[in-house]
Amino acid sequence: MKYLKIFVIFTIFSLFFACSKSDEVVVKAGSSKLTKKELQEDIKSLPPQTKAFLASPEGVNRLKDELIKREVLYEEAKKKNLAKSEEFKRRMEEFKKITLINMLLEQEIKTLQQVTEQDAKEYYEKNKDMFIKPVEVRLSQIVVKNEDEAKKVYERIDKGEEFSKIAKELSRDEKTKASGGDIGFFKKGQLNPQIENVAFSLRKGQVSMPLTFKGELYIFKITDVKGNPIDFEQIKGQLIEQLKAKKQQDWFNTYIDDLKKKHKVEINEKALQEILNQSLIGGKSIQPQQNK
Repeated sequence: MKYLKIFVIFTIFSLFFACSKSDEVVVKAGSSKLTKKELQEDIKSLPPQTKAFLASPEGVNRLKDELIKREVLYEEAKKKNLAKSEEFKRRMEEFKKITLINMLLEQEIKTLQQVTEQDAKEYYEKNKDMFIKPVEVRLSQIVVKNEDEAKKVYERIDKGEEFSKIAKELSRDEKTKASGGDIGFFKKGQLNPQIENVAFSLRKGQVSMPLTFKGELYIFKITDVKGNPIDFEQIKGQLIEQLKAKKQQDWFNTYIDDLKKKHKVEINEKALQEILNQSLIGGKSIQPQQNK
Protein backbone atom coordinates (compact mmCIF):
# COMPACT_ATOMS: atom_id res chain seq x y z
CA MET A 1 0.00 0.00 0.00
CA LYS A 2 1.38 3.39 -0.96
CA TYR A 3 1.84 6.08 1.64
CA LEU A 4 -0.75 8.81 1.60
CA LYS A 5 0.58 11.84 -0.26
CA ILE A 6 0.70 14.97 1.86
CA PHE A 7 1.18 18.39 0.26
CA VAL A 8 4.76 19.57 -0.30
CA ILE A 9 4.47 22.30 2.32
CA PHE A 10 3.79 19.63 4.92
CA THR A 11 6.65 17.36 3.90
CA ILE A 12 9.35 20.02 4.01
CA PHE A 13 8.60 21.22 7.53
CA SER A 14 11.08 20.02 10.16
CA LEU A 15 9.55 17.65 12.67
CA PHE A 16 10.15 19.51 15.95
CA PHE A 17 7.51 18.91 18.60
CA ALA A 18 8.94 20.01 21.96
CA CYS A 19 7.59 23.35 23.13
CA SER A 20 8.18 25.87 25.88
CA LYS A 21 5.36 26.78 28.26
CA SER A 22 6.08 30.42 27.63
CA ASP A 23 5.77 30.03 23.86
CA GLU A 24 2.38 30.81 22.32
CA VAL A 25 0.57 27.80 20.81
CA VAL A 26 -0.49 28.18 17.16
CA VAL A 27 -2.10 24.77 16.57
CA LYS A 28 -3.29 22.19 19.08
CA ALA A 29 -4.69 18.72 18.44
CA GLY A 30 -5.32 16.71 21.60
CA SER A 31 -2.07 16.85 23.54
CA SER A 32 -0.03 17.75 20.45
CA LYS A 33 1.00 21.37 20.07
CA LEU A 34 2.82 23.50 17.53
CA THR A 35 4.21 26.70 18.96
CA LYS A 36 4.83 30.06 17.39
CA LYS A 37 8.57 29.66 17.81
CA GLU A 38 8.58 26.26 16.11
CA LEU A 39 6.52 27.53 13.21
CA GLN A 40 8.87 30.46 12.73
CA GLU A 41 11.82 28.07 12.55
CA ASP A 42 9.95 25.89 10.05
CA ILE A 43 9.18 28.86 7.80
CA LYS A 44 12.79 30.04 7.89
CA SER A 45 13.89 26.87 6.11
CA LEU A 46 11.37 27.19 3.26
CA PRO A 47 12.51 28.22 -0.24
CA PRO A 48 11.68 31.79 -1.40
CA GLN A 49 8.93 30.70 -3.79
CA THR A 50 7.10 28.85 -1.01
CA LYS A 51 7.38 31.83 1.32
CA ALA A 52 5.90 34.03 -1.41
CA PHE A 53 2.99 31.61 -1.79
CA LEU A 54 2.33 31.63 1.97
CA ALA A 55 1.99 35.42 1.83
CA SER A 56 -1.17 35.05 -0.29
CA PRO A 57 -4.67 34.31 1.09
CA GLU A 58 -4.62 30.94 -0.64
CA GLY A 59 -1.25 30.20 0.91
CA VAL A 60 -2.46 31.05 4.41
CA ASN A 61 -5.43 28.70 4.04
CA ARG A 62 -3.21 25.94 2.69
CA LEU A 63 -0.76 26.45 5.57
CA LYS A 64 -3.53 26.17 8.18
CA ASP A 65 -4.80 23.00 6.54
CA GLU A 66 -1.35 21.41 6.45
CA LEU A 67 -0.57 22.35 10.06
CA ILE A 68 -3.80 20.77 11.23
CA LYS A 69 -3.04 17.62 9.24
CA ARG A 70 0.41 17.41 10.78
CA GLU A 71 -0.80 17.72 14.35
CA VAL A 72 -3.76 15.33 14.08
CA LEU A 73 -1.56 12.72 12.37
CA TYR A 74 1.08 13.14 15.07
CA GLU A 75 -1.55 12.83 17.79
CA GLU A 76 -2.95 9.66 16.21
CA ALA A 77 0.56 8.17 15.91
CA LYS A 78 1.10 8.80 19.63
CA LYS A 79 -2.26 7.21 20.50
CA LYS A 80 -1.18 4.06 18.65
CA ASN A 81 2.10 3.99 20.61
CA LEU A 82 4.18 3.94 17.44
CA ALA A 83 6.95 5.79 19.27
CA LYS A 84 7.54 2.63 21.32
CA SER A 85 8.01 0.39 18.28
CA GLU A 86 11.41 -0.98 17.28
CA GLU A 87 10.95 0.38 13.78
CA PHE A 88 10.50 3.91 15.13
CA LYS A 89 13.63 3.56 17.26
CA ARG A 90 15.58 2.29 14.25
CA ARG A 91 14.41 5.17 12.07
CA MET A 92 15.15 7.74 14.77
CA GLU A 93 18.66 6.35 15.22
CA GLU A 94 19.26 6.57 11.49
CA PHE A 95 17.79 10.09 11.41
CA LYS A 96 20.07 11.08 14.29
CA LYS A 97 23.11 9.68 12.51
CA ILE A 98 22.38 11.50 9.25
CA THR A 99 21.52 14.74 11.05
CA LEU A 100 24.73 14.71 13.07
CA ILE A 101 26.79 13.98 9.96
CA ASN A 102 25.19 16.91 8.16
CA MET A 103 25.73 19.20 11.14
CA LEU A 104 29.39 18.16 11.32
CA LEU A 105 29.99 18.83 7.63
CA GLU A 106 28.16 22.15 7.77
CA GLN A 107 30.31 23.19 10.71
CA GLU A 108 33.63 22.03 9.27
CA ILE A 109 33.10 23.38 5.76
CA LYS A 110 32.62 26.88 7.16
CA THR A 111 36.38 27.02 7.64
CA LEU A 112 36.94 26.43 3.92
CA GLN A 113 38.01 29.57 2.08
CA GLN A 114 35.43 30.71 -0.46
CA VAL A 115 36.13 30.74 -4.20
CA THR A 116 36.26 34.34 -5.43
CA GLU A 117 35.80 35.91 -8.83
CA GLN A 118 39.56 36.56 -8.83
CA ASP A 119 40.22 32.84 -8.27
CA ALA A 120 38.00 32.02 -11.24
CA LYS A 121 39.72 34.69 -13.37
CA GLU A 122 43.17 33.32 -12.59
CA TYR A 123 42.05 29.77 -13.39
CA TYR A 124 40.54 30.99 -16.66
CA GLU A 125 43.75 32.79 -17.69
CA LYS A 126 45.90 29.74 -16.92
CA ASN A 127 43.59 27.34 -18.78
CA LYS A 128 42.29 29.36 -21.71
CA ASP A 129 42.64 26.43 -24.06
CA MET A 130 39.93 24.69 -22.01
CA PHE A 131 37.45 27.47 -22.73
CA ILE A 132 37.26 27.47 -26.51
CA LYS A 133 34.13 27.16 -28.58
CA PRO A 134 35.41 24.60 -31.08
CA VAL A 135 35.30 25.06 -34.83
CA GLU A 136 37.56 22.07 -35.44
CA VAL A 137 38.63 19.22 -33.19
CA ARG A 138 41.47 16.75 -33.53
CA LEU A 139 40.58 13.23 -32.50
CA SER A 140 42.39 10.11 -31.49
CA GLN A 141 40.55 6.83 -31.08
CA ILE A 142 40.83 3.40 -29.54
CA VAL A 143 38.55 0.73 -30.96
CA VAL A 144 37.74 -2.31 -28.81
CA LYS A 145 35.47 -5.31 -29.12
CA ASN A 146 33.51 -5.25 -25.88
CA GLU A 147 33.01 -3.64 -22.46
CA ASP A 148 35.70 -5.77 -20.81
CA GLU A 149 38.30 -4.46 -23.26
CA ALA A 150 37.00 -0.91 -22.79
CA LYS A 151 37.35 -1.29 -19.02
CA LYS A 152 41.02 -2.21 -19.45
CA VAL A 153 41.54 0.92 -21.54
CA TYR A 154 39.99 3.21 -18.91
CA GLU A 155 41.93 1.54 -16.11
CA ARG A 156 45.20 2.33 -17.90
CA ILE A 157 44.06 5.89 -18.67
CA ASP A 158 43.20 6.40 -14.99
CA LYS A 159 46.71 5.27 -14.08
CA GLY A 160 48.11 8.05 -16.26
CA GLU A 161 49.23 6.09 -19.33
CA GLU A 162 49.38 7.92 -22.63
CA PHE A 163 46.32 7.46 -24.81
CA SER A 164 48.52 6.97 -27.89
CA LYS A 165 50.50 4.18 -26.22
CA ILE A 166 47.32 2.33 -25.26
CA ALA A 167 45.95 2.78 -28.78
CA LYS A 168 49.08 1.23 -30.32
CA GLU A 169 48.76 -1.80 -28.03
CA LEU A 170 45.00 -2.38 -27.76
CA SER A 171 43.13 -0.68 -30.61
CA ARG A 172 41.55 -3.03 -33.13
CA ASP A 173 41.65 -0.41 -35.89
CA GLU A 174 44.73 -1.29 -37.95
CA LYS A 175 44.63 1.95 -39.95
CA THR A 176 45.08 4.24 -36.94
CA LYS A 177 46.76 2.21 -34.20
CA ALA A 178 50.23 2.77 -35.63
CA SER A 179 49.77 6.55 -35.26
CA GLY A 180 48.53 6.20 -31.68
CA GLY A 181 44.91 6.39 -32.76
CA ASP A 182 45.18 9.84 -34.39
CA ILE A 183 42.51 10.42 -37.05
CA GLY A 184 43.10 14.14 -37.67
CA PHE A 185 41.07 17.38 -37.54
CA PHE A 186 37.33 17.54 -38.24
CA LYS A 187 34.84 20.35 -38.68
CA LYS A 188 31.15 20.07 -37.87
CA GLY A 189 29.35 18.08 -40.52
CA GLN A 190 32.35 15.88 -41.32
CA LEU A 191 31.71 13.26 -38.65
CA ASN A 192 28.96 10.78 -37.97
CA PRO A 193 26.32 12.75 -35.96
CA GLN A 194 26.65 10.43 -32.96
CA ILE A 195 30.42 10.93 -32.82
CA GLU A 196 30.19 14.64 -33.62
CA ASN A 197 27.82 15.34 -30.73
CA VAL A 198 30.33 13.82 -28.32
CA ALA A 199 33.49 15.24 -29.91
CA PHE A 200 32.27 18.84 -29.91
CA SER A 201 31.02 18.61 -26.32
CA LEU A 202 34.43 17.65 -24.91
CA ARG A 203 37.33 19.91 -24.03
CA LYS A 204 40.93 19.50 -25.11
CA GLY A 205 42.48 16.54 -23.30
CA GLN A 206 39.18 14.92 -22.33
CA VAL A 207 38.32 11.30 -23.11
CA SER A 208 34.84 10.18 -24.14
CA MET A 209 32.72 7.40 -22.77
CA PRO A 210 32.62 4.38 -25.14
CA LEU A 211 30.38 4.77 -28.19
CA THR A 212 28.89 1.76 -29.96
CA PHE A 213 29.52 2.15 -33.68
CA LYS A 214 29.45 -0.54 -36.38
CA GLY A 215 29.33 -3.29 -33.77
CA GLU A 216 32.42 -2.14 -31.88
CA LEU A 217 33.18 0.29 -29.05
CA TYR A 218 34.99 3.54 -29.84
CA ILE A 219 36.81 5.62 -27.24
CA PHE A 220 37.81 9.12 -28.36
CA LYS A 221 40.21 11.71 -27.02
CA ILE A 222 40.27 15.38 -28.01
CA THR A 223 43.95 16.10 -28.62
CA ASP A 224 43.59 19.61 -30.07
CA VAL A 225 40.94 22.26 -30.63
CA LYS A 226 40.68 25.18 -33.03
CA GLY A 227 38.10 27.84 -32.37
CA ASN A 228 37.24 31.05 -30.55
CA PRO A 229 37.84 31.62 -26.83
CA ILE A 230 34.72 31.99 -24.68
CA ASP A 231 34.59 35.34 -22.90
CA PHE A 232 35.21 35.09 -19.15
CA GLU A 233 32.04 37.02 -18.28
CA GLN A 234 29.93 34.42 -20.09
CA ILE A 235 31.16 31.55 -17.95
CA LYS A 236 32.17 33.37 -14.73
CA GLY A 237 29.26 32.14 -12.60
CA GLN A 238 29.47 28.58 -13.89
CA LEU A 239 33.24 28.49 -13.40
CA ILE A 240 33.00 29.76 -9.81
CA GLU A 241 30.49 27.00 -9.01
CA GLN A 242 32.70 24.35 -10.64
CA LEU A 243 35.77 25.50 -8.71
CA LYS A 244 33.73 25.64 -5.50
CA ALA A 245 32.49 22.07 -6.04
CA LYS A 246 36.02 20.83 -6.76
CA LYS A 247 37.42 22.63 -3.72
CA GLN A 248 34.75 21.13 -1.48
CA GLN A 249 35.30 17.65 -2.94
CA ASP A 250 39.07 17.90 -2.45
CA TRP A 251 38.54 19.10 1.11
CA PHE A 252 36.08 16.29 1.81
CA ASN A 253 38.44 13.61 0.49
CA THR A 254 41.29 14.93 2.65
CA TYR A 255 39.00 15.26 5.66
CA ILE A 256 37.82 11.64 5.33
CA ASP A 257 41.43 10.40 4.96
CA ASP A 258 42.37 12.25 8.15
CA LEU A 259 39.39 10.80 10.02
CA LYS A 260 40.31 7.28 8.89
CA LYS A 261 43.71 7.78 10.50
CA LYS A 262 42.18 9.31 13.61
CA HIS A 263 39.50 6.67 14.23
CA LYS A 264 40.17 2.95 14.14
CA VAL A 265 38.22 1.42 11.25
CA GLU A 266 37.36 -2.26 11.07
CA ILE A 267 35.30 -4.05 8.41
CA ASN A 268 34.06 -7.62 8.76
CA GLU A 269 34.55 -8.59 5.13
CA LYS A 270 33.07 -12.05 5.64
CA ALA A 271 29.83 -10.74 7.15
CA LEU A 272 29.55 -8.04 4.50
CA GLN A 273 29.99 -10.55 1.71
CA GLU A 274 27.43 -12.91 3.23
CA ILE A 275 24.84 -10.13 3.40
CA LEU A 276 25.50 -9.11 -0.21
CA ASN A 277 25.35 -12.71 -1.39
CA GLN A 278 22.04 -13.31 0.36
CA SER A 279 20.33 -9.99 -0.23
CA LEU A 280 21.54 -8.72 -3.58
CA ILE A 281 22.78 -11.46 -5.85
CA GLY A 282 20.70 -14.49 -4.98
CA GLY A 283 23.31 -16.45 -3.09
CA LYS A 284 26.06 -16.23 -5.76
CA SER A 285 29.51 -15.74 -4.34
CA ILE A 286 31.43 -12.54 -5.09
CA GLN A 287 34.96 -11.61 -4.14
CA PRO A 288 35.59 -8.07 -2.89
CA GLN A 289 38.42 -6.07 -4.43
CA GLN A 290 41.46 -5.71 -2.22
CA ASN A 291 42.17 -2.19 -0.95
CA LYS A 292 45.39 -0.82 -2.37
